[in-house]
Amino acid sequence: MTNKDSYNKIVDSWIKARNNAIVNKPIIQFAYHINSKGTILDIGCGTGMPIAKYLSDRNFSITGIDQSSKMIETAQSAGIKNSVFHTCDFFDFETDKKFNGIIAWDSLFHFPKERQNEIYSKVYHLLAPGGYFLFTHGKEEDEHIDSMFGEQFYYSCLTKDFVLGLMKELGFEILFSIENFVEENDQRHWVVLARKK
Repeated sequence: MTNKDSYNKIVDSWIKARNNAIVNKPIIQFAYHINSKGTILDIGCGTGMPIAKYLSDRNFSITGIDQSSKMIETAQSAGIKNSVFHTCDFFDFETDKKFNGIIAWDSLFHFPKERQNEIYSKVYHLLAPGGYFLFTHGKEEDEHIDSMFGEQFYYSCLTKDFVLGLMKELGFEILFSIENFVEENDQRHWVVLARKK
């Protein structure tokens, strides 16, 4: 069983949960930094709700990628303007385009632990100079299976300090690093906004 299969199975429950979800303040701050009509890559975009929809309404051009074909079908049928959605693994995603912003809200922790350190160099390469990267992450090194809507999901992450060190080496400037982020009923272990110098 893979996360892709599990997400395909829970798509109806996911739609109910996400269609009425808030757009968290760090996402609004991320959008504020990007020039109007900028291009944004949404890694693990799911159904496009509410994040891609919010960014689209701000007149950004959105490219959404997700491993779950059911999530992508839902996103494609949602009528989100200025957007294209692809069923794709992040590590297989190739484009000549450079993005003004990349967002990975609740997606990096699904990547295989042995490939976690590859994420940041690939994101750096995909960003235009001065581009912004917003992501959520765990703080401690971890690898486990958990359940959501009755299905099993794989999670992993590296330590916060290791990730920050890796990003600084690549040439990222950290604009904010928030631990134990809470907003209404939403909680995240760690939220980071970085900029490609």
